[in-house]
Amino acid sequence: MTNKLALLTWASILSIGMVSTINPAHATISCAGYLPSSYFERIENNKLFAGKLVEQADGTQQLQELNGKVLLDNLTDAYILMDAYVLAKQHGKYGVINAAGKIMIPFEYDEIQTEPDIATSFIVSVKSSDDKTKHGIINRHGGWVYPLDNAHIEHAHYDSDYDQDYFIVAKNSGLTGLLDDRGYWAIRPQYDAINPLNACTGQPLYLQVRLKNKTALIDQNNESIIPLAANQHIEAFNTSAKPLLFLRSTLVAGSRAIGMSEDIQDEIVSAQIIDTNGKLTLSSDAPIRKLLYHQLYTYKQAGKFGIINDKGKVILEPQFDSYRDNANEVWVEKNGKMIRLNTLLELD
Repeated sequence: MTNKLALLTWASILSIGMVSTINPAHATISCAGYLPSSYFERIENNKLFAGKLVEQADGTQQLQELNGKVLLDNLTDAYILMDAYVLAKQHGKYGVINAAGKIMIPFEYDEIQTEPDIATSFIVSVKSSDDKTKHGIINRHGGWVYPLDNAHIEHAHYDSDYDQDYFIVAKNSGLTGLLDDRGYWAIRPQYDAINPLNACTGQPLYLQVRLKNKTALIDQNNESIIPLAANQHIEAFNTSAKPLLFLRSTLVAGSRAIGMSEDIQDEIVSAQIIDTNGKLTLSSDAPIRKLLYHQLYTYKQAGKFGIINDKGKVILEPQFDSYRDNANEVWVEKNGKMIRLNTLLELD
């Protein structure tokens, strides 16, 4: 009877999208595509997983040393994470083990969440007999970061410089804070909601926070960048470009619109671009809109439209009465004539 070898490395897991179980009610950020090159330079010399997962005839799996010695059996749904850990089920419960077969997290949990691109800490979940679920955080060494509680927990950020995780923890009281993987509150629970704006990018973390229908922009040390205000929406303007900028939009009175600005255009009255020091770098009398196929944006001043790039630099001063974005073709109106934008500047 031939056993089927199931040796999965971190790279293969990423390429086929295999991750740990994640409760849909607990959406979590993904670092895929955002981690800086310095992170990959640091981990490229990590040792490969010194073991293998071997599927048995009955559908279970064994963790074996490379020479075939069995370290742990009766596993199911097992995956190797980051060439460091195996997340698996045993007798219907999830746990985590290392390459030596040491149990890092006991097989006691109904779910275990971990960010697929990194492996520093794990969000564990247990359902009680009355169908209520408690969540906690266990670090890579098997120690508790946050004990099982009724709190709602989400992975919020990975600091690649310090190899450190951050989590949004919404306590049963309704107040939300930011907890690091050492168990210290970077931001004590004091907001109604916290939304990371530039997670995993290798830059200091900035967050939009909400409190009593007001929003603000803060950093991970709870320093205010844009103060709390009503009818205000804040998001990162250009996470992939430097310097990092933010888009602050003024909403119609009474609006509670959330999400990306491109999805709430009808709620936006005007907009501003703000730098990380809170300094205004550009204002618009209308929503700042991204052109569909280009890293360019329209803004409006004194009734005329202009064009900026993703660094907030003005490419064309406000001079157009209107514009039409047909994806691969962009037209601007000037003096009653429609002009192809690519005749005025070079488009990517």
